[in-house]
Formats: sequence, C-alpha cells, structure tokens
Amino acid sequence: MKRNPLLAAIATALLATGCASVDSQNPLHAFEFKNVIDRTGSPEYMRDYDFDDHQRFNPFFDNGAWHGHLLPDNQEGMGGFPGTALLTEEYINFMANNFDRLTVFKDGKKVNFTMQAYSLPGALVQTLTSDDVTVEMTLRFATNRTSLLETKITSDSPLELVWDGELLEKYHAKEGKAQSEKTIDEAYPEYDRQILATQGGLKVTFGKVRATWSLLTSGESEYQIHKSIESQTEVDGLAFTSKANISGSTTIYTTYSHLLTAEENQAEQAKISDVLAHPKQYLEASEQRWENYLEKGLTNPNATAEQERVAVKAMETLNGNWRGVAGAMKFDSVTPSVTARWFSGNQTWPWDTWKQAYAMAHFNPDVAKDNIRAMFAYQIQADDAVRPWDEGYVPDLLAYNLSPERGGDGGNWNERNTKPSLAAWAVMEVYKTTGDKAWLEEMYPKLVAYHNWWLRNRDHNGNGVPEYGAARDKAHNTPSGQMLFTVKRGDQEQTFSGLEQYYEIIKNGQYDHIEIPAQTAASWESGRDDAAVFGFIDNNQLEEYVAKGGDRADWDVAFAQNRSQDGTLLGYSLMQESVDQASYMFSDNQYLAQMADILGKQSEANEFRDKADKLASYINTCMFDESTGFFYDIRIEEQPLANGCAGKPIVERGKGPEGWSPLFNGAATQANADAVVKVMKDSKEFNSYVPLGTAALSSPAFGPDIYWRGRVWVDQFYFGLKGMEKYGYRDDAVEMATAFFNHADGLVQDGPIRENYNPLTGAQQGAPNFSWSAAHLYMLYNDFFTENK
Repeated sequence: MKRNPLLAAIATALLATGCASVDSQNPLHAFEFKNVIDRTGSPEYMRDYDFDDHQRFNPFFDNGAWHGHLLPDNQEGMGGFPGTALLTEEYINFMANNFDRLTVFKDGKKVNFTMQAYSLPGALVQTLTSDDVTVEMTLRFATNRTSLLETKITSDSPLELVWDGELLEKYHAKEGKAQSEKTIDEAYPEYDRQILATQGGLKVTFGKVRATWSLLTSGESEYQIHKSIESQTEVDGLAFTSKANISGSTTIYTTYSHLLTAEENQAEQAKISDVLAHPKQYLEASEQRWENYLEKGLTNPNATAEQERVAVKAMETLNGNWRGVAGAMKFDSVTPSVTARWFSGNQTWPWDTWKQAYAMAHFNPDVAKDNIRAMFAYQIQADDAVRPWDEGYVPDLLAYNLSPERGGDGGNWNERNTKPSLAAWAVMEVYKTTGDKAWLEEMYPKLVAYHNWWLRNRDHNGNGVPEYGAARDKAHNTPSGQMLFTVKRGDQEQTFSGLEQYYEIIKNGQYDHIEIPAQTAASWESGRDDAAVFGFIDNNQLEEYVAKGGDRADWDVAFAQNRSQDGTLLGYSLMQESVDQASYMFSDNQYLAQMADILGKQSEANEFRDKADKLASYINTCMFDESTGFFYDIRIEEQPLANGCAGKPIVERGKGPEGWSPLFNGAATQANADAVVKVMKDSKEFNSYVPLGTAALSSPAFGPDIYWRGRVWVDQFYFGLKGMEKYGYRDDAVEMATAFFNHADGLVQDGPIRENYNPLTGAQQGAPNFSWSAAHLYMLYNDFFTENK
C-alpha cells in the first residue's frame, strides 16, 4: 500500500508530544468507579438475546455514538474490544465477536500476556502484561460517530503486530440457545456485508435492508477503522488480518466509526483526520467531559459508597442511551435503552424524555435540553399535512424513520397518543440548574400550545379536567370516524365499528373479550400501559372478581368522540377523568405560572394560577374517596353530580400509583395526603418487600409480574416518595427508599439498571439499561440519601 501523508504527519506529532499518560499524572475521579456496569461479553449471534428478548450484554456507548464496544470475558478476546454493537437505525445488532483484536509476536513467537480489563465512566481499559512487553489500551469516544483507541506498547525489541477480526454469521439466540438455523446472510440476503482494505485501515460496507421490525440500513452505511500506523490488510470473505512491524516502544491510535449514510460518511472524514492528528486532545477532552459529569452530578456528601456507585451507574446509563442527531430526528435525544429490542436506535418518547431530562439537567444539561427539543421539534402545527386538528400535540414516539403517513417507512413512529403533562416540570428543572432564561423563552410558547391542546382535544365535558384518550388514527377508527373494536367469542373474532355497536355488545355481555385499540392508546397516553384503572384485568382475575360478588361491568370502559365546533373529529376520550392527569395538569399550570412570572407575562401567570386552584379543589372534592382514604379516577356520567363532579370515584378497580399523584404534584389537602400515606405505608396495600408497586396488593388485578399492575416502576416509586416528603413524611420516604435500595435485585452490583422490579421478591424485570429507572435512581440519590432538605 502507498504511504499515507496523514500517517507521516501523525507520527511526527506523536514524537513531538510524547506519550505520557494523563491518568498517571492526574488521577481521575472516574477511577473510583471501576466496573459499575458489567461491560464484558462475547456475542456469538447478531441478536444475542436474554430471557426478555433484549441484547444480553451491555456495550459501552458514549457521546451520542451509534456503535458500542465490550470488554473481553475470556482469554480469546484479549487484545480487542469484542462485540461491536451497531445501531442499525432503530435496532441494536451485533456485528462481530472480535473485530480488530491485537496479537503480538516477538521473534516469530506469540507473546503470552496476562490481562487486566475494566470499565470506567467514559472509558474501557485493558492492560496486557508479559515479562518484557506491556500493552496498555484505552478506548474512549471522540465524536458522536467515532471512538478512539490508544494502544501504548512498551518493548525493548522489535515486534510484529497482527490484528484480526471476523463478522458474525450466526443470526439469533436466546440465553445462548439458537432460535433459528438461519445464518445472517440467509435471514437478510440484501445485507451483503463486505470487508474492504483501505488506505490507513479497512471498512465494512452494508447493503440496503428495510426489515421493518429488526434491521434497517440505508445501503450507504459503513463501519470504518483508521490507524495511525501503516499496516498490510488481507481479507478472506468475512474475516481479515492486518499486520505491521514496530522497532520498539510506540503508541498507536485507532478510530472506529459507524456511519449511517453517505452524507454522514463524508462529514466524518475530516473529524477522523483531526482525531488521528490530535489524539491526546480528544482523549483528554473525553476524560474532562466525564470528570465534569461526576463533579456536577455527585454532590451528595451523605450518600454511602454504594449509593454513589448507583448514582454513577445511572449517569452511565443515561449517557449510554444518548444518541447523536440522525435520520428524521432533529436534535440529539435519549432513548429508553440502547440494548432493548424496541427501545434502541434513537426512538424517543415524551414520557421518558421529561424524566430523563429532569435528571440529566444536573450533570449533562445540554443533552437534557436537546432531548426536550427533539420531542417538540415534531409538535403538531396548525398547517400540519397529516393532523392539523391536533395543533399543539406532541406525538408519542419519534424515531429515525418517519411513518408511512409522513413519507417514511418506519414502523415504530407513533402518533396514536401522547403522554402525561410533565413537560413543564422537566423544562423548569433545566432552568433551575442552568439559570438560562433564554431556555424558558424558547420553550414557554411550546408548552402553552401543548397545555391548550389537552383542554381543546381531550376535555370532553369542557370542565377543565382533561381525560386520557386516543388520537384520530387509522388504528382507532374507520375513515368516516367510527371507533374500531374486535369482539372475541370462543375461537371466533369479529371486528366492528361505531360507539353504538360497542355499547350494545357491552350491554348484552355476549362476549369473552373485547380488544379496543383506542383503549390501548389511552393507556399508553397515561404512560401506564395495562393499568387496572383503565379496565385491564386478566380473565382468571376477572372470574375470581365476579365469583366474589363483583360485577363484570365494573371493568368495562366507555368512550366519547371529541369534536371541534365545526364537527371535525379530534379524537377519543375515555369517559373517566384520571386523577394523575388532573394532578399533572395542576402542576403544569403552576410551572407555567412560574415561567410567565420570570418572562414578565403577569396576566398569563394569574390565569394559570387560577386554573391550578380550581383543579386542586376539584381533585380533593371529586377524586378522593373517604371510605378507603385514597384518590381514584372518576367516571364521567351523563349528568354531573350535585357537587359539580363529573361522577364518582372508580373504587372497584383497586388502588394504583395514580392515588399518590396529587401528593407528588402538591394538589392534595393535608388531611387527604395523611390518609393516602397511611395506605402507602400499609403492608397489606403498597408497603411490600420492594415498596410502592403499580397496583396495591389488595387490587383485584394485582400480579407481581404484571407490567403495570404490580411491578415496581422507579418513576412511580419516586413520585410516591416525593409526595410523602412534600406532606411531612420524609422519614417514612427515606425508610422506603432504603428498602428499595436494599431489596431491588442487582442494583448495587454490576448488573444493568432494569425497567422494573418484582414487589414481592425484588427480582429484576423488563428492559436492561433503562433510562427512566436510571433517572429516578439518580434523583433518589440526590433527594433521599442526604440530610433533611
């Protein structure tokens, strides 16, 4: 191969600057937090799944990058960073086990090393030691597409360096057991993976695949390796070998880049050249970036060492789920989980965003801001081509690829529903941590438009208390606007449309089960997907409920069409007012009032405070049940009650975390809060082994493994503790926080942060490396493992 002029310049620069280790001169705070998350692994399959169909290893991602690396978990992986993980637009797939693994030869014989490998916040480190040769390898992320490996070799003798790698051929396994006999090439013949030698390195090219639910590539994506040393590369099918010779001690720099489009490829080349020309600057910048995160984020001197490690684990998790802008997304965002099958790529939800941003405001405020901006970038405008009647609406799920309705081919993009009104809560926290008034000026009109959408499109009875519901969408209604539903009777299924037919079938009761897409969307809109309060209950639970004297009709849900004054169908509301959404709207009014004060909009501030006062009164008057001492959703009856309430509390579906939402948001009276805390502390209700599950133990629909009817979700747990603290029960909240910390399985070990936990056993459940759990764990560290605030 021809000599590369850039390589010569890099070599000269390295000789001039030397290879002194920044780490040895200035010990980093990060070194106190080795192996907070287990980053080891040797994937053998492209989809190497765990028991829950998520990737079972935890690659290191950082700086918004679209690829990740692992540490070796065996001697065969020594000298490399296995399991190159690629984010193929909307899904994570492993590319290789070992790729660019270094082997060292001296006098024609392989040097036998002992290995020490560990992760740090912001880095993977590997040290190989023999009698006369030492290799120190440090991998960090230099840009949002490129990682940088420093390989420091110490030797008094000439050495031959050999790098090798091979692309995976196995397709799909679960818990290490093959789930398909297909190879990757057989599963995706158009993927057409090819390794090509290039000047200064090599690249892997990928064909165009549009497999909606598993693999998406543009036909232009590439994985590139560039080195600061000349090497000779030979390619043999899906494998390669690169060789180079050195005369003694030297330092080599390697970049790894995953580029999703030709445009990205072109733009990144100048960055790669600069990284290789100034590698120490990029390594030091990465070090300093993480030192800044730790300095900003670890501000609780009263936390134990274990609690602080969990806080760092949360910070690593959130930064690992940060994705640089790509595809249809207009800003950087934070996904729920980089390793979860349905949460990867840059798929971004508002409910997750508000929570993630609230936490990240404390250590990575720029990404917190962009995560919020990313959601509002697709806030519906009055001239929207798809749903102009939804002006102010924030869609439920944004992703790399637009939906077919918007001209894309993505299957994950979702506009069927939005999420609860916590955006202003998150925006205000960013302001509190940054003091950035321009941030409020930017976001305030967007938040007001979102607030107004709720009152215009989801307040069926016009009383200022919006309901959860479903958007006007092909999944919910016919082109003429009739609501869709499917009735199951035995082995038979039949799809119907229209509210009149729905109510007739509900009335006669001649069905085994009814699937209602609008009901599903309404539960998604709440953020609590199959919660009992929205009528969800397993068949065996329902049979037991009826056998004990309950009425099957208690679990039926009613709907209403919402229409504008000119008759345009706007969407659907559940015919129940949800206490959590009413409480979120209460605090939304309060936060908007605070912002209006800061921005000099006094009349608007007064208007929002007036709305908040009315909501607080309504919540305490209408949604609190004296006999059980708890808050509930209420049914919307044909005629309001004499006291002005839309209906009575839906007590029969049991208690859920919605009942402490008035405490979290500050809407409850002290007397009502006292009663709710008593229920929360009751070991027969919510005070289980891991406390504050998503259904009380007494609920007819409770199940410790049911998604939103038993499992402990850290956001609802945190909301409960903050509510208790707000009403004078901080000591009880700290006691519950400690119980959670001690009983949630794997939390203080090196396992990833999970989506949720079993309330009776503490077992981990759901997606690993989960962002909103991480966000609320960080907040627990900040708020409850400290002196009384």
